[in-house]
Amino acid sequence: MRLTSRSLRRYHGALGRPSGAVGRASVERSGLLLTLVDDEGHTGRGEASPLPGHSMETLAAVTQALVDVIPRLGEAQDDDVAGTLRRFPALDALPSARCAVEVALLDLWGQRRGVSVAALVGFDPARLECNAQPGALVDDDIGERCAAAVARGFGVLKLKAGSIDFTEERKTLEGLRARFPGVTWRLDVNGAWTLDEARRRLDALDGLGVQYVEQPCEGAEVFSLGLRAVPWAADEALIDPIARRRFLEDEDARRGCAAAVLKPMALGWLAAREAALEAGRLGLGAVVTHLLDGPVALAAACELARSVPGAWACGLDRHAGLDAWPGMEVPQAEGPWV
Repeated sequence: MRLTSRSLRRYHGALGRPSGAVGRASVERSGLLLTLVDDEGHTGRGEASPLPGHSMETLAAVTQALVDVIPRLGEAQDDDVAGTLRRFPALDALPSARCAVEVALLDLWGQRRGVSVAALVGFDPARLECNAQPGALVDDDIGERCAAAVARGFGVLKLKAGSIDFTEERKTLEGLRARFPGVTWRLDVNGAWTLDEARRRLDALDGLGVQYVEQPCEGAEVFSLGLRAVPWAADEALIDPIARRRFLEDEDARRGCAAAVLKPMALGWLAAREAALEAGRLGLGAVVTHLLDGPVALAAACELARSVPGAWACGLDRHAGLDAWPGMEVPQAEGPWV
């Protein structure tokens, strides 16, 4: 496959205050859209949009790396994304830049074969279950938000937790559980609890039907939680490749864990898929989520989730940040089933 055109465009848009983001101010999001055109007229797109405060790299570093790499892409051997990217080791430390190149090439190769990216790498189910993220337990209107999500057809709801009043959060969850029987509940603490608090509170949530609590304490501290009354899930702890390797290779580090939450924009598309497949082999749930990405990356995350057999309900519902991309549809992310 020969590339005849390569371009990189920057975008910028206000996301506002992320829904359910406990204690967070409004944020703005910038990113890069990589477009590759091949000698048969196919167009592949990839997005690089590191999230400040979450991603390991800066947009400036990602921009420079892609500016350096794009002219050198040249010819790429069909279906050998990994081989193509091995020529650019500088991208290894910049997962969002790597994600953009991987997705653009996979998009091209899928078009050349007439199949989706998920089918290209080996699996594409008819549908994939998603969770909704109505907001935070402390939101005054959380009940109405949950009702709206249930009305849209969602059976798995993820709520933000980690405010200063755990007792009140627990009480609110009890009320929601009684109001919406049959819903599967997940909580996301974003590392707000200390290790000791996480241990106590995971046990205190026993009996409330919580499937898991995502990232209950900061970073790799979750690997010390062990078995609790309510399982935990690793998210931010898996961004660092060394910590991720430890998680996948060390049974003690995974003890008490229910699922691995994987964001291709934070890990790289191929690395996230490899981790998801390995999590499945280890008996863990694999949950693919976006990183408040633009539509190109959200579509790519949907394709990644589709390519993982047995993936659990994933965090791929549309989000407010997509309003910064007028006129760009994401058919992969329409409705509670994608």
